[in-house]
Amino acid sequence: MAKKRGWLIFFILFGVFVFIGLMFIFGIMTALENRPVVRNDTVLEFNLSGLITEHFPRDAFGREFEGANLQMHDIRKALAMAKVDERIRGIYLRVSSPQIGWAKSQELRDLLFDFKESGKFVTAFMESCNEKSYYIAIAADEIYLQPHSFAEFNGFAAEIPFLKRMFNKVGAEPQVENIGKYKSAGDIYKRDSMTPAHREVTQALLDDIFEEFTQAVIRQRGIDKEEFMAAINQGIYDSEGALELNLVDTLIYETEVIDLLKKKVFGENSEDKDLRVMSLPRYAKIPYAEVGLDGGSKVALIYAIGTIVSGSGGHDPVMGRNMGSRSIIRYLRSAKKDISIKAIVIRVDSPGGSSLASDEIWSEINSVRKIKPVVISMSDVAASGGYWIAMDADAIVAQPLTITGSIGVVFTLFDLSGTYDKLGIDWETVKKGAHADMLTDKRAMTDAEWQTFKKLTRDVYDVFVQKVADGRNKSWDEIDEIAQGRIWTGEEALNLGLVDSLGGLNIALQIAKEKAGIARETQTQWLVYPQPKGLLESVFDRLSIRAAGLLSQSNHDLALIKTLPPETKSILKRIAVMRRVRGGEIMAVAPFIPEIN
Repeated sequence: MAKKRGWLIFFILFGVFVFIGLMFIFGIMTALENRPVVRNDTVLEFNLSGLITEHFPRDAFGREFEGANLQMHDIRKALAMAKVDERIRGIYLRVSSPQIGWAKSQELRDLLFDFKESGKFVTAFMESCNEKSYYIAIAADEIYLQPHSFAEFNGFAAEIPFLKRMFNKVGAEPQVENIGKYKSAGDIYKRDSMTPAHREVTQALLDDIFEEFTQAVIRQRGIDKEEFMAAINQGIYDSEGALELNLVDTLIYETEVIDLLKKKVFGENSEDKDLRVMSLPRYAKIPYAEVGLDGGSKVALIYAIGTIVSGSGGHDPVMGRNMGSRSIIRYLRSAKKDISIKAIVIRVDSPGGSSLASDEIWSEINSVRKIKPVVISMSDVAASGGYWIAMDADAIVAQPLTITGSIGVVFTLFDLSGTYDKLGIDWETVKKGAHADMLTDKRAMTDAEWQTFKKLTRDVYDVFVQKVADGRNKSWDEIDEIAQGRIWTGEEALNLGLVDSLGGLNIALQIAKEKAGIARETQTQWLVYPQPKGLLESVFDRLSIRAAGLLSQSNHDLALIKTLPPETKSILKRIAVMRRVRGGEIMAVAPFIPEIN
């Protein structure tokens, strides 16, 4: 019996080792197969479509459900390498209504302009276009648009939902306390229209985006301002109208664009030549060393993306990306201990979230910067809790159209007693302590209980304002005046002293190098957090991605969420975020930020 058991254990262990070995070999073969080979006279195809995220989720399920086509991390890497890679002749920029914020769009343009300093070409083609697609495309040397296509140039609009009537219909009563004149984070639950302050801020944001867009078009295309403004007010809706106003160079089909690219690469006698094209994501797999950009001082790059929550980060099908306080703290401590890392840059793309979790991250950044400089680089949004974690860094860098500020807090608790009544559900409560069930959703708060939470919420706001004042070397009154929950663009925030510089991640890197005593001309390399997975882990990740694909097909609820329009997802996400309130948690979260197109 013992002998049989021994053989059984042997075969089990042998099978495990064989499986691991096969997975290891499979991983090596896959890595070798996927490593691109770049040939001379290659054109880099930059296909901008779908969701563009800062950095892909590390886990397979998160990446599957986020559904992003590209990550900014790959874009920066690829364009930096292509600029110095003699094998790359230029970029074919194909823009197709990407889901991307205005700050990321600004950085993309900056990166393309920087690439063009190499003397290489950038050629853009669009099947159809709107203002945001066009804003990115005007960085190109030539812009081609497909004939008889849709071209939308008619200004900008923001649509904001209000859910009060919906909640009334289902018997739900949101109990909301906003602190700050402009803190409208809870308004979409308790109101059926905008407050004057909410409308004022939204209009100001639209005005700033419109001004940036029009100035960029006029500057790049040499169009008369009055003529362009008149055309916008009248509306342009087809490719022929765009050509007439000189917004594009000509109307041609993509096959004709390919012929023009061949002439750029091979000259006039290019009919019998094949154009070598490599996609940007594939090119980004090349190591920096292949183009001589490796080595030098190390700078940590920590991606801080999503709604801020306590604990570990992750991905929720409804809420989207979560920035876990414990995860960010772990990355910070790792970077602090690594003696080869000279500085830390944190890339923030977050509307905020838990005030408690935001404060935890803020505290750790304060601790780390006593050892190494910490610089914040703001992406599309770094507001409320997203600003909380940034406010005490050695330097804060934002794009002119970054949405930041929103220094304010909100407390929301839903009274669902009416909902339960409609459903025919009765509850009875047994408690020890008069207010033991104060945070229940089975009844409304009493006046005394509500006053308690109003005071707690006000206290958190006061702490928030004081910490901003300390971090930005201003008085409490100075910060309170510009706080009040109001969102600001990065350019406005610079004028108000809430950020230090304007620009993208490359500007943040230069500032970090300066503060770390690294010479400007010294080459640097990023050490990215969360760190890439190892070979074996990547193999299992591939299997998980396949499993996630099967899951999304079989689990109808999750599959449905993935197919919802972005606006509907935003509403569901907002409800889910505010429903996270447990144990009296007060949220430092930005208001509903509409998609501005």
